[in-house]
Amino acid sequence: MLFAVGVTASAAAGPAAGTEAAAETAEAEAPEAAAVAAAQDEMAPNSGMLGFSAGVDFVSDYYFRGIIQETGGFIAQPFLDASMSLGPVSITAGTWNSLHSVSGSGFDGAPEIFYESDFYAGLGFAAGDAVGIDLTYTAYMSPRGSWGTTKEVALGLGFATFADPYATFAFELSGGADGGPNEGSYVEIGFEPAVPLDDAPVSLSFPVAIGASMSNYFEFENEMGVVSDGAFGFFSIGASLGVPLPVPEEYGTWDLAVGVSALMFGEQLKMINGEDSGAKVIGLFGISLGY
Repeated sequence: MLFAVGVTASAAAGPAAGTEAAAETAEAEAPEAAAVAAAQDEMAPNSGMLGFSAGVDFVSDYYFRGIIQETGGFIAQPFLDASMSLGPVSITAGTWNSLHSVSGSGFDGAPEIFYESDFYAGLGFAAGDAVGIDLTYTAYMSPRGSWGTTKEVALGLGFATFADPYATFAFELSGGADGGPNEGSYVEIGFEPAVPLDDAPVSLSFPVAIGASMSNYFEFENEMGVVSDGAFGFFSIGASLGVPLPVPEEYGTWDLAVGVSALMFGEQLKMINGEDSGAKVIGLFGISLGY
């Protein structure tokens, strides 16, 4: 159950795969950009239809869409992703995991460190020059049995502009992220403007997002058994620094990422999380490989 905060290359964060395809389409229609892209393809280790990425992020705290998962110990979040491009259509599948040094109740035969393992698969579409649409199925699972499996379908929209705005609409098919009695639906809107750094080998961006419940997503049951659902979930703002590593191109593209994010919670999420504080600062360090 990933909530990305300046993450390197994650399954559920930032613009959708269709956005990237749309950006590539826009570049191909500009003669000068096409010439540059062709020159880069000659040097690139992988210019075919298949792509692979892998990496691991280390975070100080783990919140999924503002919902508390872990705030103590060592947290590592490895991922593996594969994609295929078929013109304006892309197919993606992968896994995202969260490993925690803090053991929890509900141990179910798996290593206690194995808190979460998610599987996702989806389709991305390039619509015009700068619009990406993706449809993703995700199964959120806990190998150690900390919760039951939650299945979800999400529709994502991304726009290849300076600020890279995006919107995600997620619908639970079974289970629930907040552990409430009803399947819910969730919406997130955000953007990640990048700061141009002339001739600098690093990238700098500032992700911003707001998450809300469309229905029954942030549920809280009080001592009287009354279930309430708050519309506003959280607001987040952060900074992310990407640093390419000097690895030979035949071994793919390697990057380091350092990020920090501030989460501001709505009243409903403060009750769900059992926290009085309305804000949380989260740090991230990650390494990723793309090929």
